[in-house]
Amino acid sequence: MSSPSRSTPTGRAPSISIPPTYGLNYPYLFPGTKLAPGKIPTIRITGLSTLDADAYPGAWAGFVYTWSDNLTKVIGNHTAKFGFVVEHSGQDDNIQFTTASQGATNNQNGEVRFLDAGHPLTSGLAMANALLGNFNDYNEFGAKASTQWVATAFDAYAQDSWKAGSKVTIEAGVRYSLWPQWYSRNGNLASFDPRFYDPSQAQQVDRASGFIVGGGVPLNGVVLPGAPGVNDGFDRLRHGLPDGLAQTHKNMFQPRLGLAYAITDRTVFRTGLGLFYNRPMINRDTALGGNPPFQVQQTVVNGSIDAPGGATRRDFPLVVTAQDPVFDMPRAWSWNLTIERQLPWATTVEVGYVGRRGIDNQRKRNINQLLPGTLQANPGVNANALRPYLGYGPIGLAENSGLSQYHGLQIGVERRVVRGLHAGVGYTLSRTKDNSSSLTDVLPNTYDESGYWGISDLDRTHVLIANWIYELPFMQQRLDLAGRVLGRWQITGVYQYQSGSPFSVRSNDDFAGVGSGSGNQFWNLVGDPTIDPGPFTTSAAWFNPAAFAKPAVGTFGVQPRNMLRNPPTWNFDLGIRKSVPITGSQQVQFRAEAFNVLNHPNWDVANNNPNSGSFGQVTRKLGERVIQLAMRYSF
Repeated sequence: MSSPSRSTPTGRAPSISIPPTYGLNYPYLFPGTKLAPGKIPTIRITGLSTLDADAYPGAWAGFVYTWSDNLTKVIGNHTAKFGFVVEHSGQDDNIQFTTASQGATNNQNGEVRFLDAGHPLTSGLAMANALLGNFNDYNEFGAKASTQWVATAFDAYAQDSWKAGSKVTIEAGVRYSLWPQWYSRNGNLASFDPRFYDPSQAQQVDRASGFIVGGGVPLNGVVLPGAPGVNDGFDRLRHGLPDGLAQTHKNMFQPRLGLAYAITDRTVFRTGLGLFYNRPMINRDTALGGNPPFQVQQTVVNGSIDAPGGATRRDFPLVVTAQDPVFDMPRAWSWNLTIERQLPWATTVEVGYVGRRGIDNQRKRNINQLLPGTLQANPGVNANALRPYLGYGPIGLAENSGLSQYHGLQIGVERRVVRGLHAGVGYTLSRTKDNSSSLTDVLPNTYDESGYWGISDLDRTHVLIANWIYELPFMQQRLDLAGRVLGRWQITGVYQYQSGSPFSVRSNDDFAGVGSGSGNQFWNLVGDPTIDPGPFTTSAAWFNPAAFAKPAVGTFGVQPRNMLRNPPTWNFDLGIRKSVPITGSQQVQFRAEAFNVLNHPNWDVANNNPNSGSFGQVTRKLGERVIQLAMRYSF
C-alpha cells in the first residue's frame, strides 16, 4: 500500500521508539512522522479517568467573505422585503481530527485502550492488563495531511408584512438556500463508499493477530472526488463523484408564516410556523481530508504495548471515515403560540408554547460493526478478521438521519425601567427527545437504532432566570463633588436555577461482541435506581447502583436512554457599578462583580461508570465565589 507517511511502499521502515521522557518506550506504527515525538499517547483504562493527550500540535486558519444586499418597499399596507447573501468561506486545515469517535484517534502519537475483558490474555481487570501491556485496541496515524477546505453558499429571501386590519398583522415569506458541500481546492478528500467496495478484492486478515496477510486490492472502497485522468496513481479511486463527495441539494425552500392579533389594547396573540435548514460546518470528527491515502490511520486489536505492530513490522487494517453520499441537510419545523399581556406598574407578562421537530440531524454509525454475538461465536479470532468490509477497522459514517422533538412552556415577566428599577423573570418547562444529540453521537448498535430514542443530552426540564438592575435614587443628576462620589450607583443581580443534565449507565465494554468503533454500550436496568440522596460528606449516594447489571454476553443491554438525572444547580451573582462623569459624553465606570456571591456549593455530576468504585455517587462539589474588578472608559 502506498502512503505519503511511509518511506517504502510496503511500510517496512526502521522501528523508531518514543523518547523515554515519560517512561514510555515502544515502537510507533508510523515512525519518523511525528510533529512532537515525545508526546504521550492517549490512554484509556476502564475504571480510571482518561489521559487524553488531544489533537495538537497542529494549526488551522479560516476565512469568510460575504456579499449581501437588502431592499425594502412599502406598498399601501404591505411592507415587502427582499435580500440575498453570498458567503465564500473556507479553512486551511493542518490538524484534521480535533475529536475522534471510539475506534479512532485524534492523537498522532497513538491511543491505547485497556478493558477488563476481550483480550485473549486478559487478567480480568483493566488496570492489571495495562500493567501487563495487553491492550484491547491501539490506533495511530502517520504524517498529518493539509486540506484547503472551501465552499460558496447562496441564500435569498422574500418577505411581506401585511397590515390586514387595525388589529391584525400577517407575516409571510420564503427563504431559499443553495449550499454546495465543502470541498478541497487540491482535491485531497477521501471517503469510504460501500458502493465501490468489491468483496472479491478484499485484503486478507490474519485470524489470530488481525494484521494484513496480503491479497486483494489496497484502498478497496475508498473514493476520491472527480473523474480519472489525474495520473497520480489513484485514478482507480475516482468515479466521477462530486468535489465534496456528496450531493448539492437544490430544493431547500423554507416557508415562514406568522400572525399577530391585538385582542385588546393590552393583550396580543402571536403565532408562527416555519421551516429552517441548518448548514453543517466542516466536520472535524469525520475529517475527510484525514483519510487514506492522504493520511493513514491503522488499528491493532488485542496486542502488546511493548510492540503494537508485532515483533515483525506489519500493516494493519485501516481506520477510515465516511460521509453519506446523499447527506441531506438538517432541517427543523418550528412553531409557537404566545399571549402577551400588559399589566400595571409598567410590567408585561408573556406565556407561550414553543415546538420544534428536527429532521436529518447529524450523527454517526460504525458501518463495519460485527453482528451481536459474533466474537463469542468465534473464540480466538481477531475482530478485524470478521468485519463486513475486510481490510478495515471501524468505519465511522457521518450521516444526517437523526430525529428530535422539543416542546416547551415559556413564561416571562418583565418590568421596564421605572424609578430606576428594571427587572425580569423567565421560566421554561420543557422536554427534548432525540436519537442523536451531537454530530459525534455514535450509535451503539449500527443495525438497530430503536432503543436510542429517548431524552436528549441537551434536555433541562426546568430553567429559571431572574435579573434586575437598580439605580440608587440619590444624586443622579448632580455634577458637584458630592454627586460624583455619592451619585450614579447601580446594583445588578442574576439568579439562575436549572435541572440537572440527563445521563445513562453505559461503559466501553464490548458485551455484545461487535468489535471496537461503536458507541458505549448500555447496561441492563434490573431494578429501581431511585433513592433518597443522603447528606454530602466526602461523597453522597445519588442513585442505586444495584439497579443495573451487565448484559448477557453477545447481547446489547436494555435501558431507557438518559433515564437518570444529575443534581440540579443554582447560582446567584451580584454586581455594583459606579459611573463618574468627566465631561460631555465621557465617563469612567467602576465595576465590582461577585459570581456565586453566596459561595453556594453545587453538587457535581454523579459517577455513571459502572466499573468504578464510586459508581452511583457524587464525589465532588462545584462553585466557588469569584470576585472580578473592572474599569471602563467610554467616550
